[in-house]
Amino acid sequence: MAAQKKSSKSRSRRRPRQRRPDSARRFDSLKSRLQEGPFRGHELVVTPRGSTKMSKVLWRFIEPYREFADTEEALRKLLTLAILAWDAALLPKEERPHMIDKVFQTLPPDEELRIGLRGIVDELIERKERYFSQYKRSIIDFELQDRGRDYNLIVVSFLEDTSSR
Repeated sequence: MAAQKKSSKSRSRRRPRQRRPDSARRFDSLKSRLQEGPFRGHELVVTPRGSTKMSKVLWRFIEPYREFADTEEALRKLLTLAILAWDAALLPKEERPHMIDKVFQTLPPDEELRIGLRGIVDELIERKERYFSQYKRSIIDFELQDRGRDYNLIVVSFLEDTSSR
């Protein structure tokens, strides 16, 4: 008695597993990190209809400084300083030094470095006020992905005006 071969029609065909794009996985990672921290229980929304993508705004914001960030690490540092300046610019002028000093306390105790970085932050605050004053959204975090030829930037920000906080 010969074994019967199952017809190809009766075999269940498995669809090849589709991998999510790396940017989607990175967004999920960023979302998890935020929801495990101070934003537990808050809904995170991906660019609601009619709103501006803050990643594009942030790229434009750092444009004059981009040439100095020739490595991924340097670009991450620039983005971190830019976000500090961005969020400080949303505060009343008298509250800005406290916020900036608090962040700078986490830096190595190199006074020359702090003075140089403070100058960059002050320039960025001025740039935010002059060219980006219409944007009132506070930036919470970012994820940067090296794609070889360029970088993908994911930015998480508050939707509402946070300048009165």
